[in-house]
Amino acid sequence: MLSKLQQYILEECLARGGQCQRRIFDNNLEAKHSHAQTENYKKIVTQSIERLIERGLAVGYGLKTREKLFIEKVKLTPAGKRAVYEHRA
Repeated sequence: MLSKLQQYILEECLARGGQCQRRIFDNNLEAKHSHAQTENYKKIVTQSIERLIERGLAVGYGLKTREKLFIEKVKLTPAGKRAVYEHRA
């Protein structure tokens, strides 16, 4: 089961041709209505993207250091596209 944020991430990627930049999620208009602080919202988005990657629904591109992963771009996998279409139905 996917959260609303994960569904939003998948929908945005599909709407933009299967891939999109990370800043699109960070500048989400719904974030202003969220109870989370701005810095916490970025952590929540990062965690949601990482969970989509773990499930095999998305691929993340970016930089990886010893301590941290910086995701700059997200691309859908075929399983991710199927998940979006199943969610719509």
